[in-house]
Amino acid sequence: MTQNEFQDLTGRKVTEEEYQGIEKMYYAVPNMDKHEFCKRWRQTGNNPLTVELAKQATIATGMLEERNNELEDCHSKMEELAWFLIGKAAAYDDTDFYKEAIRIVGYKAAVLHKIKMGYPLWKEDRDYIKNNLA
Repeated sequence: MTQNEFQDLTGRKVTEEEYQGIEKMYYAVPNMDKHEFCKRWRQTGNNPLTVELAKQATIATGMLEERNNELEDCHSKMEELAWFLIGKAAAYDDTDFYKEAIRIVGYKAAVLHKIKMGYPLWKEDRDYIKNNLA
């Protein structure tokens, strides 16, 4: 595309220096012919590559927010599972349940939950509390 073609297709006059920048943008946009490029430039009054990137950023932001919500929901469900396992570990004196709960939420959260729920503290729990309060 030449500077004259760009000006004819967009209806805008540009300097040679401005056109050099526009031409670089035109070649940077994959799979877009000059008519489409100029059409988008006319519609937005701006670089179509910038507009396309803004659209993609908006889409990506929305997808990221959706994934964050899914992760928060998953995290909440994992915490619920950990609290359930701690309860079962206390009821059945089962260290396997407790170890799995610790793997999910960490030792500190597991011990705090046992205290909050009034579950018996095992020797390992008392040692953990002593070591972390010292």
